Amino acid sequence: MISLLFLTIIILVAFIPSLIYVVMVRNTERYRREPWRAVMKSFFWGATFAIIISLIIEIALTYFYSQSIDLLRGYEFIARHKDSIDAIILAGIIAPFVEEGAKAYGVITSKRYIDEVEDGFIYGSSSGFGFAATENLLYEISALLSGGIIAWAMVAFIRSIASALLHGSATAMTGFGYSYKHIAGKGSMLHGYGVAVAMHSSFNIIASIPIILAGENNPLIYLVPLLIAVVYGISAFKYIRGKIRYFDKRSRP
Repeated sequence: MISLLFLTIIILVAFIPSLIYVVMVRNTERYRREPWRAVMKSFFWGATFAIIISLIIEIALTYFYSQSIDLLRGYEFIARHKDSIDAIILAGIIAPFVEEGAKAYGVITSKRYIDEVEDGFIYGSSSGFGFAATENLLYEISALLSGGIIAWAMVAFIRSIASALLHGSATAMTGFGYSYKHIAGKGSMLHGYGVAVAMHSSFNIIASIPIILAGENNPLIYLVPLLIAVVYGISAFKYIRGKIRYFDKRSRP
């Protein structure tokens, strides 16, 4: 039985890293910073409605996928590599398309505040970090119940760096697609969404390598993808902040 105090700690551990990232991204802009009420509105969307919508759609799509793949089990290749195919389809296709679509609305909720190109990065990432906070909470509770405190601590540490940074950075590209079209008349939100899906998909496939190569005894199969995922998340986050600085300098008074 989880005590109220420990449950509070679990929630804080899941949410504080994402909130720190929101502060960092918002404060990267030196001139005409975005109002906190608008930033947190996007964060709240990602942490609540985007999660709920994604869960409903992913459950439905996963069900239809499982029914379809069952009909094809007679094929030797599919029967032999079903776990790998499942990991690629679910993590590399279904999750990125659904989740980035749900998170994208977090940009729209604050669109009236977007009057500079860099603003799209801020509102997109805020929605993504909100999504990451709740998703991390769900994964961390699952790890705690199935593996205990050590498993929870490991999952919390890794996801607070790799997954959280990826979620925020990917959706920042959707926001950029919207703001670039809205302010500069170039690109589109759909194009930004495509970049976000590509980032999310490639990250998930890297993180799924241990599942795809299940059965191998080499510990590097688990360690290397983990390190790549962490570097991926940090690099994407640095890129987003660099772009905010670039456009912020161009639009300064």
